[in-house]
Amino acid sequence: MNDDQLHQLLRESPTPVSLPSSFNRSVWARIEAAEATSLRTALSQLWQAWLGTLARPVPAFATIAVCMLLGGGFGLIQPRDSYPVRGELTYVESINPFLQMDHEVSP
Repeated sequence: MNDDQLHQLLRESPTPVSLPSSFNRSVWARIEAAEATSLRTALSQLWQAWLGTLARPVPAFATIAVCMLLGGGFGLIQPRDSYPVRGELTYVESINPFLQMDHEVSP
């Protein structure tokens, strides 16, 4: 069946289609609801755009360089007073049986 025959058949169809009076309003309401961007959709689009940007070599390298510089900078400005003087040996002293005997009183 070609297009002309189909159009002819549809025009000759005896069944008239009656739509409810609120049909146009409900259709446009569904279209507006589908087009409205929710917070989740907006965040998803933002995340996809960010990952798309990072997929290119220059932005990816720049992001890694910035993260490394920030990490190194925060490591340098961290106060040294927050560590105990002998913090490196605290764990070893806690598990060494010979050092524990010095602190314990033998019966």
